[in-house]
Amino acid sequence: MADISTILAMSEQITIMDQRLVGQAISRNQRISTSEIVTVIPFQFTFKPNSYQLYSQNRSLLANLRYYDKSLEQYLNFASTGWVNYIAYQGDMTSVQISACQWETASAGKNLVLGSLPSISSTSYIVKAGDFCQVDRYAYIATADVMRGSGTTVTIPVHRTLLTTLVSPEYAVIGQYGTTVALGGNTYTGCTFPIILQQYPTYNLIPMTNDSFIQWSGPFKAFESVL
Repeated sequence: MADISTILAMSEQITIMDQRLVGQAISRNQRISTSEIVTVIPFQFTFKPNSYQLYSQNRSLLANLRYYDKSLEQYLNFASTGWVNYIAYQGDMTSVQISACQWETASAGKNLVLGSLPSISSTSYIVKAGDFCQVDRYAYIATADVMRGSGTTVTIPVHRTLLTTLVSPEYAVIGQYGTTVALGGNTYTGCTFPIILQQYPTYNLIPMTNDSFIQWSGPFKAFESVL
């Protein structure tokens, strides 16, 4: 069904904000100091769809957007779009091997523990720095390369603190591979972000023969919905 990921798929540009909330001050003698407010470091996306999409082919999309508007949670799935490169897996496991791995209950803080590992070379990469790992509803970015090694589990350091507590092992989602837990009643393939629109542009209809083109008034802005 056409949804917010359809808008992402037709976008000509994406801006991503995943930085910590840090303040800086420069004293009169030109010394800089910093302070950080600890937050959940939510992902924020701004994406501008191409104009001149046919109205007749996008009425279901407009109906879907109209329903969720700026109040209800939606799910942004990069694996289903031409922007899959943003979350693309860089390691050496196959999609089948990733789907068989499990996040272990020992995962805590800024460390994810992955078990049920495949029988691959000890020097093969489970993940590389920059890989996206999804646990429950939320995605995390690996901050270091992690090799298979010889153990039964590996520990993956990530960019933010685990936002949920695992009470039982959960099948892994890494990059564009693996199946998510149910999000809004549906599962998705690959890392998927629960978001709420902060900015939902209006659209103009430009007439053409027997149809109209859609021209958006500006970009969409999405903010990760962290419960």
